[in-house]
Amino acid sequence: VCAGTLNGLSVTGDAQHQYQTLHKMYNNCEIVMGNLEIVLIDHTQDLSFLQTIREVTGYILIAMNVFAALPLQNLRVIRGTQFYEDKFALFVLLNYNPNTTHALRQLGLNQLTEILAGGVYIEKNAQLCHVDTVEWRDIMRDTRLEPLV
Repeated sequence: VCAGTLNGLSVTGDAQHQYQTLHKMYNNCEIVMGNLEIVLIDHTQDLSFLQTIREVTGYILIAMNVFAALPLQNLRVIRGTQFYEDKFALFVLLNYNPNTTHALRQLGLNQLTEILAGGVYIEKNAQLCHVDTVEWRDIMRDTRLEPLV
């Protein structure tokens, strides 16, 4: 079990410092108590340490990164005890660099079966594939919410 963050899109230090903080917080972590915020991570960084995460109690924010794949293949549940922008449990935005070919291409959330509260927002990810093939309504518990993909 490890603690999450509540920084939103604000970051401290440069991209290397951001990565080191992320690695220190989530290496060998299975349950994130709070929010998993992955912001401003470069394409050269090894994110394989994230594959141990099985559950996030808050929200997941993935924004302004330029890595190709997110190794969250063992994530099963987003509880949504906190929301990003007051309503989202999964928020994925602007994960590409318009000046290069570096961009998020796959989320890799193949084990995600439940979002217990909150919605899904996935937008402006120029090279992200297959998110429109996911039946987000089957994963989201709140049937009143419409996934924004």
